[in-house]
Amino acid sequence: MKQTGQANDGWREMHLLFPILLLTYPLALHLGIYFGHIDLAVFYLAILLILPFLSALFKRTRPGTWQMMAAGFALIVLIMAAGNEQLIVKLVPLTVNGVLLWFFASTLFNGRTPLITRFASLMREDMPPAVLVYTRWATIAWSAYFLSMFILSLLLALYASIELWSFFSNVLSYVLLVLMFLAEFTARRLVVHEHMDYSFAEFLQRLRRVDFRSVLK
Repeated sequence: MKQTGQANDGWREMHLLFPILLLTYPLALHLGIYFGHIDLAVFYLAILLILPFLSALFKRTRPGTWQMMAAGFALIVLIMAAGNEQLIVKLVPLTVNGVLLWFFASTLFNGRTPLITRFASLMREDMPPAVLVYTRWATIAWSAYFLSMFILSLLLALYASIELWSFFSNVLSYVLLVLMFLAEFTARRLVVHEHMDYSFAEFLQRLRRVDFRSVLK
């Protein structure tokens, strides 16, 4: 019983540690680059990738496919680290923006339901035609946003200094993401205001309750 309790405590600590490390990674990377310790940022990334796998072990459950893949990526990062630190850290935002672009844009074709429409359908029971039209255009807007971020990050990675690239990818891009989120919510209030019965705070609360696994199916 004591060992079980210790394992549960370890899992809870791991469960809290992962989001903290995930949120602080961009700042840690930028500071590592700024102070000339990019190698520490690479090890930080490896630890971040392997934490989901360790979390499953603490829970005494079989690691899922994505957890095994993350642990494999962590191993690859450590193997490639020597002399390739800049390449590794530059691939992270490119990968993130590329994956997010695919998540949004892939739902716009072949008769699939646009991603924003899926979110909206889980947050409200009725889906008036005006909301369906708006959510499709919102999905297009988010796709264009992540495409722009991917292209800008790639160009800076290829042609700008590592410091300038880091400021854009690890600082400015998150400011732009918040501004895009606020702009989309403002546009929603202007275009389909008659179908919105929630404030921004209530919108965030509803968003937190959404089952993201069902959205991405």
